[in-house]
Amino acid sequence: MDALELLRSDHDKVNALFQQFERGGNSQDFKQLFTDLDRELTIHTQIEEKIFYPAVKNHPETQDLVQEAYHEHGEAKLLLTDIAALDNTSAEWGQKMTQLMRAIQQHVSEEEGELFPRVRQLMSEQQLEQLGQQLMQAKQSATGPATQLGQENMMLDPTGTQMGSQDMLR
Repeated sequence: MDALELLRSDHDKVNALFQQFERGGNSQDFKQLFTDLDRELTIHTQIEEKIFYPAVKNHPETQDLVQEAYHEHGEAKLLLTDIAALDNTSAEWGQKMTQLMRAIQQHVSEEEGELFPRVRQLMSEQQLEQLGQQLMQAKQSATGPATQLGQENMMLDPTGTQMGSQDMLR
C-alpha cells in the first residue's frame, strides 16, 4: 500500500469514529470512543510527523502545506488534552469533541485535496510504496497510546531536523 492510501485509510477510520460520536451514546460509549479516537489520532499524527512530513516537506510545492499541517496537528493535540480532562457527560466535552471533529475534517480535506495530489505528482510509485512501508512498520510497532514512536504531545520542529529521516523529494 502506498503512503497516500495508508494515510487515507487512517482518515477513514477517524471519520468513522466521529460518525459514532455524532450518533450519540452513553457515558461508557463516549469513554471508549474517545479512547479509540485518541489512540488513532496519536498514532496517525506521529507517523505523519516523524516519517511522512519530513519526506515531503522540502519541495516548494509542499513546503507551506506541510508547515500548516504541523500547526493543525498542534491544535488537535491541545484539543485532545482538553477533552481528556473533561467529564464526557458535560456540554463542554461535547462542544470540544465537535470542535476537534471539525478541525480534523478540515485538516483531512486540505491534506487529501491539496497535499496528497502534489505529493503523488512529485514522487514515483516506488517512492510512495517505500514510504508506505515505513509508515506501516511504524504503525505496526505502535501498541496503543504508548508507542515506540514516543508519547510526547509536543509539536515536532517543522524543519524536521530532529527527525533524521531522509528527504525523498530531493
